[in-house]
Amino acid sequence: MVLGVSLGGHATWHCILHDSRISTGVIVIGCPDYLMLMKDRARLSKLKTWTETSPPGSGFVGSADFPKHLVDAVDAYDPAGVFLGPIAGRTDETYTREPTAEEKQKLIPLMAEKLCGKRILNLAGGADKLVPYAQGAPFLQWLKRAIATDGWFKNNDIVLKDMVFDGVGHAMTPAMVKEAVSFMTESLEQAESRVLESSSKI
Repeated sequence: MVLGVSLGGHATWHCILHDSRISTGVIVIGCPDYLMLMKDRARLSKLKTWTETSPPGSGFVGSADFPKHLVDAVDAYDPAGVFLGPIAGRTDETYTREPTAEEKQKLIPLMAEKLCGKRILNLAGGADKLVPYAQGAPFLQWLKRAIATDGWFKNNDIVLKDMVFDGVGHAMTPAMVKEAVSFMTESLEQAESRVLESSSKI
């Protein structure tokens, strides 16, 4: 079980995907799509690699502000990179369309390895300007569609609870604490129930 806030929230996404020992993750004001978050910050900061290229932002990825080694790390470990593919081949349509049959052949075993049996709680501030919910929303919507009851990756014992708190900025509020404690308690109770059930069969 892991819980992280802000940068720790980003790290929690990585932990839940890349550490098989972890079955529950609580992300507080974090983002599952580092590329989208950094592109938004580059735009707002008016970096030259954003403003002095045509179209704006086309020179950001691979520049000194977002160098190749960072691109490679995001492709390998970031949730959006793991499931949506390399940054170089990712477009707005990647987030909205259903994967092709060929893509599903690769995604289904990958998602089974990374997500089956896992519980994820994502808590975000609706007024968060540092880590805006909007930057992670396209990936979250993609994942929700995939694991929905009528999705192409349904019935795989995955829980994704996504909550946005209106008017909340970049902070963990008492209401978020309450949701996190409830979610983690539920996870522990389920784990205990499984252990007891397993013991009764011995």
